[in-house]
Amino acid sequence: MSELKTVDEIDTAYSKSQIYWRINKLVESGLMEPPERGKRNEYLLGPEQLRILQRLSEVEENHDTVAEAINGLEEEEFAEAPNKELLERVEKLEERTDALKDKVEVLENKLSVQNDRLQQFRERWKNQLREGAKRVKDLFG
Repeated sequence: MSELKTVDEIDTAYSKSQIYWRINKLVESGLMEPPERGKRNEYLLGPEQLRILQRLSEVEENHDTVAEAINGLEEEEFAEAPNKELLERVEKLEERTDALKDKVEVLENKLSVQNDRLQQFRERWKNQLREGAKRVKDLFG
């Protein structure tokens, strides 16, 4: 396994804050896994993360903004070959979505039953009030 590098050890034209910002954007876009943390909570980047960061700096030269460069990098990454890890993540998300759909359906059914019970309660209450009002009217009317 290759040695992890800190932000200070990376050889780029970016400042430290620019590197941190770009790493955050790459993580948000899903192109990079969140880096490990070392002493004093510093980022520790592996070879794949360094490759992505270096590739971003190359792609950035052809774009006006970092966001456009990240979009270009995403297209490039997906065009090369499907990433097995990414496909696994998509599968897991699909499974979670299916599980959530099932839970939502169960909750909707429970809610429907509760609404039916409330409606029955309201109807009985109305009928009791009507009957009570009718009795009072018959007594005094």
